[in-house]
Amino acid sequence: MRILVTGASGFSGSFVARALARSGRDVVALHRRETPFLTRLSGEPRVRKHRGDLIDAATLPGPFDAVVHVAATSPAPGIDVAQMVRDNVMGTQALIEAAERWAAKAFIFFSSLSLYGEVAAGLVDERTPIVNPDVYGATKHLGELLLAARAERLLCLAIRLPGVLGPGAHRNWLSGVAARLRTGETVRAFHLDAPFNNAAHIADLAALVSRVLERPWTGFDAIVAGARGHISVREAIIRLAKGLGLEARIEQTAAAKPSFTLSSERAISRWGYDPMEIGAMIDRYAEDVRAG
Repeated sequence: MRILVTGASGFSGSFVARALARSGRDVVALHRRETPFLTRLSGEPRVRKHRGDLIDAATLPGPFDAVVHVAATSPAPGIDVAQMVRDNVMGTQALIEAAERWAAKAFIFFSSLSLYGEVAAGLVDERTPIVNPDVYGATKHLGELLLAARAERLLCLAIRLPGVLGPGAHRNWLSGVAARLRTGETVRAFHLDAPFNNAAHIADLAALVSRVLERPWTGFDAIVAGARGHISVREAIIRLAKGLGLEARIEQTAAAKPSFTLSSERAISRWGYDPMEIGAMIDRYAEDVRAG
């Protein structure tokens, strides 16, 4: 099987590309820039790196049997609305059209919980209403809608993700907690005693992608993918600190928004997702951080 993985210069895309290659697939790793994550793919004999832009998907060295679309432009200093729309919507559109020309058997899309916007429910699953998402969430929602419109011609799965953990994880809540713990800062958080399982480990996601590629399915589906079980926010901070061999100083702040947990039942029962329990996931992430 020949697979295109986008976002290979990032933490998640590079991990997925390597995992698929080590499972015996031939992988083309699409990237826009050189990064340490991309460099780590250099020793993988089944990975071919290709520099390019999603907008130019028609020029990629296809055909491919499957596409795993991990690449995304998320909010950051210097990133404006136009760039997020170009990369996340127009780029995804170009990639979908290319996948149709290649007669790809599957298209797996790394979506985001951000598409839900303002969450009022205490438990988020696939039926949770989408209410006023920010620009990034809206671009992910549009990506899903583009795929759903192709459901009769292209087999599509959107994985709605929380913060993703693993070696080199960044720009999510737990990676921020780890950074503050390592510099001795006080960790400030709200809803300290509320249940928490809003994380996924990239190893579990890569295993899910591999399983999905091995099974037949039809149409479009969207799933929420988080950790099993739950612990309190306070316990999550303390457990991460313990895994890092550090003491945690914690301060409660005023809640900016309601808390919620995730239900991954559809992903588990229908797609074979097998996530770690949240405590074990935090322990694993602490090992990832210590390993550098």
